[in-house]
Amino acid sequence: MPSTMKVWRVNGKQLHELPASKVDLESQLEDWIEHDLSLIGLDALVIGRQVHTDYGGFIDLLAINEQGQLSVIELKRSKTPREVVTQCLDYGCWIHDRSMESVLAIYENYCGRSLSSEFSKFFNVPLPEEIDPAYQMIIVAETLDDVSERIVRHLSDVHQVNINAVFFNVFDFDGSRLLARSWLTDPEEVQERSSQGRKQKWTGYLFVNTGITDDNYRHWDLNQQYQFISAGGGPRWINAIKKLNPGDKIFAYIKGNGYVGYGIVEEEAVPVGEYAVGGVKILDKLPEDSPWQHAKDPSQDEWLVKVNWMQTVPESQAKWFPGAFANQNVVCKIRDQNTADYLIKEFRVAECTSD
Repeated sequence: MPSTMKVWRVNGKQLHELPASKVDLESQLEDWIEHDLSLIGLDALVIGRQVHTDYGGFIDLLAINEQGQLSVIELKRSKTPREVVTQCLDYGCWIHDRSMESVLAIYENYCGRSLSSEFSKFFNVPLPEEIDPAYQMIIVAETLDDVSERIVRHLSDVHQVNINAVFFNVFDFDGSRLLARSWLTDPEEVQERSSQGRKQKWTGYLFVNTGITDDNYRHWDLNQQYQFISAGGGPRWINAIKKLNPGDKIFAYIKGNGYVGYGIVEEEAVPVGEYAVGGVKILDKLPEDSPWQHAKDPSQDEWLVKVNWMQTVPESQAKWFPGAFANQNVVCKIRDQNTADYLIKEFRVAECTSD
């Protein structure tokens, strides 16, 4: 049965289903997604729109992530559901052998700028020398028919193809419109399956970048005192910190120093103005000149995740060894077993677990 999406408004003990809007959604989705890839769960940079392939087709949106992996984003539009699945696979064949030179040309044709320069600004790391041969395909639609859903699930589940579908619907509510999103398959599961054989098994621990530097307002002492990890400055970083869930086991990292703490997430991310410990808001304890005192925009301001720090060390005693895993991302999985073993020993994780 095709996936459908419904939304209800809660009014006391009563539920009232919201009517779906008649807005022409798919005509606007491409603009919205091009402007903000986080709508479809991507931390990536758009490098082309309506990209012409050698096979005569046009990719709606093409993006690249920090690892140099390309993503094909295809909107169903007036195409039949089966056509859009076939089209995605055809585009996948085309991008599989793309060279970095061809990707540079695609980006320059898209916006007239250098991809190397824009990539470094966006990800804060140099552009990879080569394109990652792995790629992913995302179908964007209001709905798919059951046959197409079956095909996408089969490709993902059985053949480990990194393909998924994301559904959007608009609902009317009190004179406003709400945009709702759902996935055909959990994107984390799709990514895991498609990476089998290419990536090391996940150790069960997460790397979290504290974002602390010598010249910003974040301080590790504050993280320890008020039991949190945080991120802010824009949707990319905020959406990343929002991925942390209660029970997640994390190692906190300070760039240039090393790992400074092991903890377990207790609560999901909230804006800094809502964060409290023991019923006391953190803003009530911070000085008036703290940038967090002027938080006004949830899409830019700091978001805090409550963490039970099991073991911490001062920044000056950060744990590190040559070759240890580190990453520019806010949150990612630690797959390097040597790093995990080292951190488990240094932060006495086994003792924390037995307490």
